[in-house]
Amino acid sequence: MHQAVLAQAVLDKAVDRARSLGAARITAVHVLLGEEDEHTEEALRFAWGEISAGTCAEGAEFVITTAPGDGLRLAAIDIDRAPAPDQRPSAEGGEDRLT
Repeated sequence: MHQAVLAQAVLDKAVDRARSLGAARITAVHVLLGEEDEHTEEALRFAWGEISAGTCAEGAEFVITTAPGDGLRLAAIDIDRAPAPDQRPSAEGGEDRLT
């Protein structure tokens, strides 16, 4: 199941980014999925749910936007910073290609 490998790569990058920002929790993960990619959104969402369970990203919204090309790229994460859970800054960053 290649989707699980991709979901794990997204999770690893998202968690690294969140930690560097001092985040307590990831509330959303935004990815770009290439129009020419063979993976379905449904399969990627399922894999995300399984892989993110028990992590700081558990329950995070997995937002997929279709983009030209192929592959899956991490575009941004939304986080809760400790200790103020009412703040939800977006951690925008460059795209990280994961294929």
